[in-house]
Amino acid sequence: MDARTRFNRFMRYRDVDRPPFYEWLGYWRQTVNRWYGEGLPSGVSVEDFFGFDRREGVPVDYDPIPSFIPKLIEEDDRYIVWQNTFGIVCRDLKVSTSMPNFIEFPVKKPSDWDVLKPRFNPQDPRRLPKYWGEELFEYYRSLTHPLGMGFIGFFGFARNLMGLQRLLIAFYRDPELVRDIMDHWALFCVEMAKIVLSKVKVDYAAIWEDMAYNRGPHISPRLFEEFMLPCYRRLTSTLRSLGVDLIMVDTDGNFEALIPLFIEGGVNCLYPLEAAAHMDAVKLREEYGRDLRLIGNVDKRALAAGFKTIDGEIERVKPLIEEGGYIVSVDHCVSADIPFKHYTYYIGKIKKMYGLS
Repeated sequence: MDARTRFNRFMRYRDVDRPPFYEWLGYWRQTVNRWYGEGLPSGVSVEDFFGFDRREGVPVDYDPIPSFIPKLIEEDDRYIVWQNTFGIVCRDLKVSTSMPNFIEFPVKKPSDWDVLKPRFNPQDPRRLPKYWGEELFEYYRSLTHPLGMGFIGFFGFARNLMGLQRLLIAFYRDPELVRDIMDHWALFCVEMAKIVLSKVKVDYAAIWEDMAYNRGPHISPRLFEEFMLPCYRRLTSTLRSLGVDLIMVDTDGNFEALIPLFIEGGVNCLYPLEAAAHMDAVKLREEYGRDLRLIGNVDKRALAAGFKTIDGEIERVKPLIEEGGYIVSVDHCVSADIPFKHYTYYIGKIKKMYGLS
């Protein structure tokens, strides 16, 4: 059974030869650098070394077009301050991968959005690969591994424009600005979906939000229902009309309070389910049943702690693996505090369970 068939059947609770085998969000750069010194062969990717199944995404450019010109603003021995193509000024560590420190965002007032809004035109041909055509479509049709289409979500897009603090204040002080940003983005995403899916069949859609922290979501269910739910309904109904019925949301933190609204908005898969934020995939399956697919939730702290805690984590999620509709994966990017021998042990246990070793 090829990886594409396996993925589609498993996520619909059908019989498969074995579960899909992925690390869904991958690894921080410093994690891989550490592992090269602990036994990972130099120059070999983690995915190739462990033999993960492949997956692929249709590349779509969601930046403003024309984009902002990346430029270096400031630099010292540890940090660089720079402007990215979205117009966000960031401070990044030079020697490792981490969450950047966001300093400035392109939309500070409604007039900034008025100027920027025309640069988010879904009809601009530069949003698609330069080689968009029949040769690429035939390649996608011939794939034996899953193909996805990603979207920036509605909270995620507004946060990229305004920054978290300014956005949260704007829900109350300038709700029409927030509504216009999200409504425009919904129309944009719907049009991009129509353009891409008229030519290409994908196996899933993934929407990035990152709208929660370890104690709960950044906005209340009431605000989600008012501002975001209509946008989700519009996009997911379009996706389903175009043949995509596996629709995922990626958000960090504890977002349990929003799950009923995500489901009402047409979402049926959630990840990465951070254990440190008290997300529990077993509990979610008990509460929402098979209608909600799940990815992740393996506690990276357990992988750092040692073999016994790794065994406990695998036993905790094993019933989900056996039932289907759940892909075992670490609950975010694999962190650099996890020794290579711990991760190798963890993957070895998974592979043995899947009959891969």
